[in-house]
Amino acid sequence: MEHARPKEHDTAGDTQAAERPEGEESAPVEEFQATQAVAFDPFADDDDENDDVENNEGTNDGEKGTGNAEPEGHQATEAVAFDPFAGDEDDTESTRVPLPGEAADSDNSDADLYGSAGEYAGLLKDLGELRAGQVQRAQAAHAEQEAYERAQKEALARAQASTSERARKQALDTFRELRGVKRATRSVADGMVELPWVDPVEPGDAIKDPTNAIVHKKIPAPQLHKGDIVAGQYEIQGVIAHGGMGWIYLAQDHYVAGRVVVLKGMQSEKSEDEAAAAAAEREFLADITHPGIVKIFNFIDDPRVDGGFIVMEYVGGPSLRERKNAHDTHLLPIDQAIAYILEVLPALGYLHSRGVVYNDLKPDNIIVTEDQVKLIDLGAVSGIGAYGFIYGTKGYQAPEVAREGPSIASDIYTVGRTLATLTLELPKENGAYTHRLLTPSESPTLRRYISFYRLLAQCCDPDPRKRFGSVEELEVQLLGVLREVIALRDGITHPAQHSLFSPQRTTFGTKHLVFRTDQLIDGIDRTAEITPSEVVSALPTPLIDRSDVGAGLLSGTSYAEPQETLETLRQAFAATEYAHSAEIPFAVARAMLDLGLTSQAQHWLSQLDGPLRADWRYHWYRGLTELIRGDFAAAQRDFSAVLDIVPGEAAPKLALAAVDELLLQQTGLQQQKLIDDTLARHLASIRTDLGELPNSYFDAQEKAGIISPNWSHVTDQPETLRLNAMRLYALVWAANPTTVSSAFGLARQLMYEGEVEMAVAALDKVPQQSRHQRMAKLTTILYLVSDELTESRIRRAARRLEEVPTNEPRLLQIKVAVLRAGLTFLRDSGASAATAKTFLFEYPFTIKDLRRGLAITLREQARRAPFARHRYALVDTANKVRPATWF
Repeated sequence: MEHARPKEHDTAGDTQAAERPEGEESAPVEEFQATQAVAFDPFADDDDENDDVENNEGTNDGEKGTGNAEPEGHQATEAVAFDPFAGDEDDTESTRVPLPGEAADSDNSDADLYGSAGEYAGLLKDLGELRAGQVQRAQAAHAEQEAYERAQKEALARAQASTSERARKQALDTFRELRGVKRATRSVADGMVELPWVDPVEPGDAIKDPTNAIVHKKIPAPQLHKGDIVAGQYEIQGVIAHGGMGWIYLAQDHYVAGRVVVLKGMQSEKSEDEAAAAAAEREFLADITHPGIVKIFNFIDDPRVDGGFIVMEYVGGPSLRERKNAHDTHLLPIDQAIAYILEVLPALGYLHSRGVVYNDLKPDNIIVTEDQVKLIDLGAVSGIGAYGFIYGTKGYQAPEVAREGPSIASDIYTVGRTLATLTLELPKENGAYTHRLLTPSESPTLRRYISFYRLLAQCCDPDPRKRFGSVEELEVQLLGVLREVIALRDGITHPAQHSLFSPQRTTFGTKHLVFRTDQLIDGIDRTAEITPSEVVSALPTPLIDRSDVGAGLLSGTSYAEPQETLETLRQAFAATEYAHSAEIPFAVARAMLDLGLTSQAQHWLSQLDGPLRADWRYHWYRGLTELIRGDFAAAQRDFSAVLDIVPGEAAPKLALAAVDELLLQQTGLQQQKLIDDTLARHLASIRTDLGELPNSYFDAQEKAGIISPNWSHVTDQPETLRLNAMRLYALVWAANPTTVSSAFGLARQLMYEGEVEMAVAALDKVPQQSRHQRMAKLTTILYLVSDELTESRIRRAARRLEEVPTNEPRLLQIKVAVLRAGLTFLRDSGASAATAKTFLFEYPFTIKDLRRGLAITLREQARRAPFARHRYALVDTANKVRPATWF
């Protein structure tokens, strides 16, 4: 707080007043002289008569500075010492108070001091007292201000302490309150699946009564009971489960904020080797840190339990087994099951990168809580290739573990088995799952999602060398299968973000039917069959594996000519740094194929050996060489091998469908009806799918040899070729609407089976923004007028053609086909006019008017014929069909 101070005396004004007394006029400035300082003693004794007369002659007692006598001449102003704090001019009694630190002057009184001030004595009176009071008041104010500020600081500190405590309490209350509050679903798997929020399970609700297990399952009673203290730190709350290592306990940690933990038994050591193995196990378990794996807090020993305990975090939530049992079917939807496994794979990959395997993946060991998915129960984790007791669960553990030890391949096996048990009703024996995987003929789910079956079969192959090599490889294929499942079930397509192949480079089989109508203008007959060269040109290309040592070299050859690429690759073989590259040898085969050196590419591939022969790219490039050479059966085997290795990819499906169609063309059976109507309609997956047919139907198909037990793609049976071609085209088209070749391929197979409406429906799904959309519409028009003719189909074809822009080069050719179909329909039905009175194009739907319209259209077409000879032929045809010729 500030206090107002008395206004200080203006000494400058005093000086001016001393220089020019009141009433005295200023002398003319004739000659300016410099101001001089004269010594002046303000404390001189006023009684000194001689001094008064000498210095101030004529002044009265008590007055000083202005005499009655005028000076003889103008004198310079004199400087005098002035004390503003002197007392008043009362010389009878001094009331001056010494200033702080100032000693009292006993020789000079206040009256003597201030009396010499003359007319200013009144102004100077009590200044000392006022100054002393001012200082005292200032000191008091300063002390008061300090006390106030100190009180303010103390109050602020108390407020801050109170606020901090209040904020901490509020944060804790909010944290506890929101722990179980339902939040939004979570998008996973590239946004393809929304995983639901799962309410956490409170620790008390997780505790179970062991009586039932003890009585019915003959399990020994728990060694520890509620209230027991373990290692002086953990108080047992109860049991939550029983596993391979005994009872699993819930406990409270009295050393760390009373948190809830889980105590799970460890393997007991019965020999020095086992003790050393257990010590090593504890060492790497203690170093595991991954957000998808339950945290390990401690390892403790207890005399009541052999082997001691692992102390882990408590993850409150249901297991995937409980989640699937909560559904009406006791199974998870496939998309959710795949999404949960995709959430688990990074944790498994982390373990594999640290040189250990999980060994015991199953739905019970995957916990879902809130929006998290975690692996629990690390008691079975071991080093890759470890010996001794390897723990696992019957029906999940790979069969080779007992012989060869745990490996990444054995963990992949458990992933496949876990995914199968979540989604399928697997056979059991003595209460445990058998290792047999259902076939598509036995499971509607696997028939509906055949790629899912291929993936499970790859994961659970009895030969560990044929399984996925890593969880990263499995993850890519799972995403591809998931994309296909969602497309088939929901009709929603997602981009192939993690495919191993490029998009389709061009198309095959999309123009043949429409181009056949060019015969009208040039008389040249054209085939509607696909060729190996156009298929090879259109198929996607394998993408470069960025982890390969030769990836950088190949990236620089992406836009180079094949000859330059081949020369670059030839030089790369001289560098030892590329000795272990797999991409470079396969790039050589690709460059040879681009140069048309098919035989050389085939010879080059035959020289590759070792791990390269097991690579899917080896089978892919060999399949391309066999396709170009016309060896369709060999190409079928190689593309089938590719699909077995990468079941989530569309490229091998498209290649196999084309090869099956080429095999039918080769045998001359392409345009024949080969399968029954029921199977054809369900294979297209447009309005229904194979999952809706009963198992008995496929039992009959297996007995007839049309379908193999494992639904193999390697076959020469015409019925199976048609079935596989139709099914594979449908799968590719459903999952990827940009692969237009599959839409046209599916439509061709449906047309050959007499399913015109379904063929039209397949092509109607070509996106409006696709550059092939007009070709698809023209093809559907020809489909509608090329099979069994009806008035409805003819009119629909005409309406579709009227929607085509008039600048379409083949508009008149297609119009001729529609008019001719209308005329044929009326003539074959013996009617002179159609039932409805509406026009067909601009002509009435009668025989006479359609003849006239056909003649006019043919004449218009003749004007566009490139050759005079054919122009005359078109005019002759028009003259033959015109009404005037017939009447």
